[in-house]
Amino acid sequence: MIEYRARSAGAWEALCIEQFQLCSVDWAAPSFGAGIRATADIPDFSLHLVDSGPFGVSRSPVHARRHDSDDLMVVFQDHGSEGRVEHRGERAVLGPGDAVLIDTRRPYVFDFPAPVKQTVLKIPRATAGRLDAEAGRVVSAFGSPLGKVLRVIFRELADLDGGVAAGPSSGGDAGMRTSTHAIEKASMTTAAVDLLAAIYAADPSRNAGLLGHEALLKSAQDFVRARFHDPQLSPILIARHLSVSPRLVAQIFSRAGTSPAAYIRDVRLHEAARLLQSRSYRDAPIFNIGLRVGFPEATTFTRAFKRFHGVVPSEFRAAAADARTA
Repeated sequence: MIEYRARSAGAWEALCIEQFQLCSVDWAAPSFGAGIRATADIPDFSLHLVDSGPFGVSRSPVHARRHDSDDLMVVFQDHGSEGRVEHRGERAVLGPGDAVLIDTRRPYVFDFPAPVKQTVLKIPRATAGRLDAEAGRVVSAFGSPLGKVLRVIFRELADLDGGVAAGPSSGGDAGMRTSTHAIEKASMTTAAVDLLAAIYAADPSRNAGLLGHEALLKSAQDFVRARFHDPQLSPILIARHLSVSPRLVAQIFSRAGTSPAAYIRDVRLHEAARLLQSRSYRDAPIFNIGLRVGFPEATTFTRAFKRFHGVVPSEFRAAAADARTA
């Protein structure tokens, strides 16, 4: 990882613009100091470890117009007192252990009245996939078992970043280690996005204010989005999770114009398309993509993908690669 230091509000603003996106440091403590440790060579993903004094930062509509950004930014409050965040018309408190997802195309405001330590992720929108809809929501990120695993992944990514360890070896050995590290990084970054999506899906505040069948449908959909990779996921498992009958599960999905099985399939195939478009998975075997989204058989995956997207997975991936290079 690469380390950066700032000892004034102006230097901190320049560093935030360089590492994140165009923004303004609105205020900072008189004896301000801050630092960032940033990953250098992880594709489709960047991890920043922030340690700063008190400050406030904002991205205005003018900033967004002047500097286009198509990333999602996730801010994890590791240590420090509570801060304030404004985004997408909402005001919320960001406390230790919390995370908030920021859509960088829109304005935001952060105020941190005391020193903080944070982990900040930047994820391209195409890679983030289903997380897009969660922008603006504060969630308790690190208190759950999923959050503890996410912490481990962050530590491992920080350790892996920086290339292959020096030492005597042949060129072929070095190339093999570099390739292995690249595969490990790609796998862990995808796992981090999946875990974050599962943490948001499991947040109990998600369905606050929903009643009856609407709340059941939302809970069922959240369960599917968190478990779509499990080949055993079925309408019966959804019913067990909700403690209702399979018949009721079928009814609530029918009111939404679909069925439990169709919804499971659609989530899997949308996720498969996202992975096939991702640079991190451009060399992954098609069979592995199918396994990752819950299809244990390659032929079943290929047939389902073609029915849904109109082309087989290999053709879809090739078209996505052509679009990136056009």
